[in-house]
Amino acid sequence: MKKRLFIFIPLALLAAFPGAAAETPEPAAIVERMLAAAGAEQFSEMGILKLEVVEEETRNDGTRSGHEYTLYVDTSNFANVRMELQGGSTVGCSEEGCWAFRDGKLDDRQQTPYMAKTTLNQSLFPIMLPFTVKMEGVWVKEAKEIQWDGREAWSLAVPFAKGFFVSHVLTTTWSLVVAKDDNSLLAATFVPPVEYRKVERKGIRYRTLKTEDIEDAQIPTQILSIGINVNGMESGHVRVTKIKPSVYGPSDPTLFRSPQPAK
Repeated sequence: MKKRLFIFIPLALLAAFPGAAAETPEPAAIVERMLAAAGAEQFSEMGILKLEVVEEETRNDGTRSGHEYTLYVDTSNFANVRMELQGGSTVGCSEEGCWAFRDGKLDDRQQTPYMAKTTLNQSLFPIMLPFTVKMEGVWVKEAKEIQWDGREAWSLAVPFAKGFFVSHVLTTTWSLVVAKDDNSLLAATFVPPVEYRKVERKGIRYRTLKTEDIEDAQIPTQILSIGINVNGMESGHVRVTKIKPSVYGPSDPTLFRSPQPAK
């Protein structure tokens, strides 16, 4: 009888061969890990989340400005959003359509539903990442390995449906940076599309500085937005967004419907 020959090859040696290298996960798998780390399942069960938002902006020349508004978000369905602005204006969207109420009456202009939808998308998407990556009109494409502030990370390419944001400068492919070690979102970045760079040459890098644990979901409460050039270099244009989140109540579609029917 012939003796069988067993060959032991150390794992460290196998790792030296290209065929043994770990494959890059599918982008969807990275997204699911990121969402799980943030408590997306718990987020979706909250009901209506109230977000009291204060923005403090400092431009390159030192000029400062501020802006406040309140958002109500159906955490189980991002189609239901309501924003109350200073001065009494209200903008909202439900599955029945989008609307704006200003100067004590419904804005019945033809472009209002489109403007309301894209304005809400632009306000909500960056401040409620990573949860908003599941909004309709958002896709996650390729993933690649990168180093970010000394950490191993994945960079995800995120394109949007045409007309997703009210500003065409933002409607481009963004980059989301996800840490490999804990699946947290480290940054979100965009630079203007080539065709708009004569008008606006500045993009934005968003970083979540603070979160609050609400019902086991990590809700952003402070976000730093820094202006960047097309090469990713940061400028002196900075915006700090402070958010006071609270659970407003169970899901209620009436909150997101138009205050009165359009004529």
